[in-house]
Amino acid sequence: MHPVRWAAWFLLGVPLALTALGIIAATLHSGEFSRSCFRVLRFVLLAELLLGVVLALAGAIYQARTNAREQRLHPPPGKLVDVGGYRLHLYCTGKGGPTVVLDYGLGGSYLDWHFVQPEVSQFARVCSWDRSGYGWSERSSKPQVPSVIAEELHTVLERAGEKPPFVLVGHSLGAFDVRMYAHLYSEQVVGMVLVDGAVPDEELPFTWRNRWQLKLLQFTAPFGLPRWRGWCTGGPEAIRPMKQAFSCQSKVFRAHYEQWSVFPKSAAEVRKLGSPGDLPLVVISRDPRREAQADDSVTATREGRWQQQQQELLQLSRRSTYMVASRSSHAVPVDRPDVVVRAIRKLVEQTRDTNLVNRDTNE
Repeated sequence: MHPVRWAAWFLLGVPLALTALGIIAATLHSGEFSRSCFRVLRFVLLAELLLGVVLALAGAIYQARTNAREQRLHPPPGKLVDVGGYRLHLYCTGKGGPTVVLDYGLGGSYLDWHFVQPEVSQFARVCSWDRSGYGWSERSSKPQVPSVIAEELHTVLERAGEKPPFVLVGHSLGAFDVRMYAHLYSEQVVGMVLVDGAVPDEELPFTWRNRWQLKLLQFTAPFGLPRWRGWCTGGPEAIRPMKQAFSCQSKVFRAHYEQWSVFPKSAAEVRKLGSPGDLPLVVISRDPRREAQADDSVTATREGRWQQQQQELLQLSRRSTYMVASRSSHAVPVDRPDVVVRAIRKLVEQTRDTNLVNRDTNE
């Protein structure tokens, strides 16, 4: 068992043992021993309280200093755009239209596109962002359902001076957001890529264990516990130092909790959306062979259902294409960024060719 768990058991176990001994002694009419147990208990509780205060103070200092140092070393690379009382982080690189807009899944950040954005920026303007509370973005009081997120994305792009037309790319839960954006602002969107995208009929249970863990992380983050234990510093080695600059903060865990908790409402919103018609669409699916093992029937069944749902996304548009990212898990932008880049390039070039034909026709 880890020393932290030993310490927790000890700090909890000693008072409980003393309390039990005191009660048993009182029941057996051993008053002096019972009083001694409760005197020691008061001393132990006072000592633990003082120890807790000291550790909390030390943890808060550690968190503040480490966080400040990491943010000096790795500041936000993009703009913090005011969208009405709070600021959202938008990071744009490259030149040339149409502009590609990247949206990540549940619990991520703009860094989810770390291996995709540099490649796309070589042939087009490309923007990634942090949703409310995630990454470098400040927290909004609005519920983070697709209609709100799409509106915030529209505002941040507009106020940052990024012009349509847009090719929208959504990974996992980000698929909800880009589908909603294409619905609300259809005149701005010329293509869409769904990368192992979430579907409204997907099951995403938010169990008591998930809730408890996220609340624990949220309330202990100011005292440095998640940072010290490495609970907020995962991911590929290449992005880990940049991720640590913002990931070990209460607001990130709170944002994750809040977005997960509104998943049923988000799914209900997307379920009501109509088809984008003939909007060019590319659906990228993870490799089913990596997720479903032959000796695990439950996983295989679940994976089969997921692959079927990905195929059904093709019905959203009359101009859809299906791609499988071989050897990739759900984290396609990290495992197979080349597949995502290839899909984006296809839509960008297709849009440019269409614009060229239209211009020649007009002339």
